[in-house]
Amino acid sequence: MGVYELSRSSSINTGRQIYTSMNAGNQFGAMVPINSAFYTSNGQFSFTNIPQTYQDLRIVCYLRSTRTAGGLDNAAFWFGGFGPSTYSETFLFGDGSTATSARGTTQQAFVNSAVVPGATAASGIFGSVVIDILNYKGTSSFKTVITRSASDENGSGQSRVAVGLYSATSAISSFAIVANNGVGQNFLAGSSVALYGIRAVSS
Repeated sequence: MGVYELSRSSSINTGRQIYTSMNAGNQFGAMVPINSAFYTSNGQFSFTNIPQTYQDLRIVCYLRSTRTAGGLDNAAFWFGGFGPSTYSETFLFGDGSTATSARGTTQQAFVNSAVVPGATAASGIFGSVVIDILNYKGTSSFKTVITRSASDENGSGQSRVAVGLYSATSAISSFAIVANNGVGQNFLAGSSVALYGIRAVSS
């Protein structure tokens, strides 16, 4: 893959030049696929043995919950196992008419700031969730987590943006994403999660 020089008429010059130094696959900041999962039946998602060779991680999700109470559900996630109260978060959310902010003022056992459609939402609609985990392999600092999510129902729904903190200095080598904070619900068939690594200078 390369970047090609264009002529003034916006067509590729006959003697085109390939600028290999701009090949994203070998450059800092390139997003590299690590693993993915697609559900043909209802379930939850987890990844283990995440390679420790990148600068940051990005998780891209396409989710719908089995929850029937209300039209929306929370997608919760944690790293390394459920239980330790090492998470906090601040988030903004809006539904097209009202914007609200909230803060997890005490440390939690998971982050639940992502919104996804429930089973009673408009048919065929899945929510989009993007989670960025910065400096995931660092062992001397806490980890910043940025989450963006949206559940649209053709004129209604909700969108959220959140910043969370994983208050642990251990490197992140696994994570799980569950529906309804992990309480009695799953993600519907057709849900998917993809994990990417963001290249560092030396990776």
